Amino acid sequence: MNSPGPATFIRRGVAAEWTRTTGRSFLWTVAVPLTFVLPLAVTFGIAAVAERLATLPGQRFVNPVSTTNSVYWVMTFSVSIMMVTAAYAHGTQRRGQTSDLSMFLFPRPWTVALARWIYYGAIAAISTVVLLIVVMVTLPHQFPELYGAVDITDSAGIRFLWTVPIYAFAACGVGIAVGSLIRAPSAAVAVLLFWVYVAESSMNLLPHGFTLQAYAPFLNAVAATGQQVAFIPRFGRNGSLLYFILVAVTLFIAAAVLPILIRRISGYRRTTLTKSAKS
Repeated sequence: MNSPGPATFIRRGVAAEWTRTTGRSFLWTVAVPLTFVLPLAVTFGIAAVAERLATLPGQRFVNPVSTTNSVYWVMTFSVSIMMVTAAYAHGTQRRGQTSDLSMFLFPRPWTVALARWIYYGAIAAISTVVLLIVVMVTLPHQFPELYGAVDITDSAGIRFLWTVPIYAFAACGVGIAVGSLIRAPSAAVAVLLFWVYVAESSMNLLPHGFTLQAYAPFLNAVAATGQQVAFIPRFGRNGSLLYFILVAVTLFIAAAVLPILIRRISGYRRTTLTKSAKS
């Protein structure tokens, strides 16, 4: 009987992850609600305060917020939450009583990693699309003084609708890669948060820092979505988004695929040498 191909194992991996996280799991009770609640609370909280200040008596000048600066907190929080959730979920596969069962059911471990990327990436992409629609539709209606210029149908709004989900999906691949490379799940989460919120932002303080920062993957990805930032995309908007995707794929292959192939090749060679020596 022929062994199932990689596509079969990937489908099984997605189904297994769905089964594992169904019910009162961390994903659906903490991560996904936090993905929605945190950016919405911050976005509308800031909008309410700013709108109130803008309508105070004697306020003569109001600087309206454009579409390009309306969904910043969605990208800041939602993408990061799902990325670290993917990293933590993949890091915990080596722990517990089900680790040996996972190795038995999925003899090609990279297929499980790819299945988790697809699973968590799809949730991240769908979540960000919903959040983008809610934010860009609600802001101009609820806070017209400052956010009346926000328009989901203009070029910036349409660009957000397809670039941010791609960014979120690819970011989950980075999370899976880091979760594969660092065996302690909490350490993997810490590395990702440090990378996104500290390392890339402070890179310009190093010698030749601005040159190095031009290649920062997450800064390129955020700028590529059309978000209004001071950072100039290194490769243009579409090119910078493609750059981030390539970084995610490269990290995934380097962390989740190549080590497994190297161990298999080295194990095959040791077995071959042992048989040759016996004969």
